[in-house]
Amino acid sequence: MKVHCISDTHTRHQEIELPGGDVLVHSGDIMGTPNPSELSEFLVWFSEQEYTTKIFIAGNHDHLFEDRPDLIDKILIMFPEVIYLQDSEAVIDGVKFYGSPWIPTNREGKAFSYRRDENDIASKHWAKIPTDTDVLITHGPAYGKLDRIMRPVRKDQTQLNLGCPILGKTIKDINPQLHICGHIHSSQGILDISEPTTTYINAASLGEDYQYSNQRRHIEWEI
Repeated sequence: MKVHCISDTHTRHQEIELPGGDVLVHSGDIMGTPNPSELSEFLVWFSEQEYTTKIFIAGNHDHLFEDRPDLIDKILIMFPEVIYLQDSEAVIDGVKFYGSPWIPTNREGKAFSYRRDENDIASKHWAKIPTDTDVLITHGPAYGKLDRIMRPVRKDQTQLNLGCPILGKTIKDINPQLHICGHIHSSQGILDISEPTTTYINAASLGEDYQYSNQRRHIEWEI
């Protein structure tokens, strides 16, 4: 099964040309504002991509998913070709995908977020991941795994690794084949570690400048 991964397109998805294939995964931040028309426009594009299976999750910019789940349900009914995961799973040809949007943050105003010192809340989110997950999709990375920003966002910021340590421990315990994330635009890439066997992919399509300045617009992996 060949998986193509994208993330953090922030309404600029139509500038990506995808080759088609088995599975397309988008790991969040598809919108720029809470305007439902942005979501509908994305879903039209996403549903038309030539993949057997199309899966996506929300990100911290996708406030509509957290604020209006009733509206989200109504919109998604019109796009049966796509699978939306929010702390939920889907099994494709015997491969279990699990998706979750949550991220740690130091600031208010982000969708699907918990503060970095709220370890109990983080643990509750990540405890929902099934132990037999094959492909884990989260918006944010695990701590120390493709989570490093290249420059501080604020003058008082000293922490450059912004992933979640509790997510990292959960991944180590569960040991999925693949962990797909985004969120930290400047850490796009693949981290293939022999022990443990999980391969980490940060699929952020846009760079820190919110332009297509990253090396790749999508990342391909076979499981």
